[in-house]
Amino acid sequence: MERHIKRDIIFWLVYSVYLLLLIFPNLMIPEGVQLSVSEKLLQAVLVILMVFPAKLVAVYAALPSLIRKIVYGEGKWVWVISKWVISILFGLALYRLALYFYIYPEIYQVPPDLQTFFVFGKFLSNFADLTVPMLFFGVIWMYDARSKADQEKKVIELQFLKNQSSPHFLFNALNSIYGLVRKNDPEAGPALMKLSGILRYLLYETTDHKIPLQKELEMVHQYLEIQKLRFGNTLELVVHPVGDVKNCMIAPGLLLPLLENAFKFGFSDVLNRIFVEISIEMKDDSCFLFVVKNHVSGSNFSETGGLGLVNLKRRLELEYPDAFTFETIKENKMYVVRLQINLGTWKF
Repeated sequence: MERHIKRDIIFWLVYSVYLLLLIFPNLMIPEGVQLSVSEKLLQAVLVILMVFPAKLVAVYAALPSLIRKIVYGEGKWVWVISKWVISILFGLALYRLALYFYIYPEIYQVPPDLQTFFVFGKFLSNFADLTVPMLFFGVIWMYDARSKADQEKKVIELQFLKNQSSPHFLFNALNSIYGLVRKNDPEAGPALMKLSGILRYLLYETTDHKIPLQKELEMVHQYLEIQKLRFGNTLELVVHPVGDVKNCMIAPGLLLPLLENAFKFGFSDVLNRIFVEISIEMKDDSCFLFVVKNHVSGSNFSETGGLGLVNLKRRLELEYPDAFTFETIKENKMYVVRLQINLGTWKF
């Protein structure tokens, strides 16, 4: 709000200077009257001030509802147009009253001809003068409203993607633990406890726009612990050391979908085991690299990359536009996902 007020004030000041440059050289001076430059300048300023109420009414009463209708579809057209017309007519009336009851008699010292007060051509000329600030403000406000609407749409879409990802993750995680429960594996209890920690994170931490990267990596560790309990000796997990990430922030919930995908499709029917390799690296203070590699068997080689990765890519487009690379490579029955983010260019 404060930014918009400052913007409007600056515009009106610039517009006033424009009017002053337009009126000052063409100011009507009463016959036989000599005015100094300062007196002439004062007269021009008074003319501008007298017609300002009409311009303010035309801009602030007529435009907002029209712009809201165009951008957000608020209200019915008949009421929006009616309000616009009434505001314009009221602005024109103020304009004509300022001319006939102050500017003509007091500044120009010309007796107003009241017979011409309602002449259509005069109203049309005054309306043309009112359209200048209306057009300028209309363009500025329309741009701001469109930008705000687009931003709100992105925020809603982003929240939808987050809300969609959490049940998706829960479904896959519960499937992982179900196998332990079905076998009466004693590790089912610890796995559920670790899952509760992840769910607590998804419920409360992911509502923040950004969280410490270290916290996100802790959830990665918790998820890996669940998978270790699930697969036991059939899991070959390689996790490369992580550098210092204490001062880094990241949008929450971006890394878990990559791990989900790896464990969902990484089981080899031929080898009867699952191989997952994870590499996490900070190239500099803000360039974060996350690489996941998993073995893919022939039965699911064509299925790799589900809803989680689709949502993830869209989230990256919204939160880190032009500041990330997301690559998936399939070669030699290996599936490699490479995510690189410039953490210093977060959008929201």
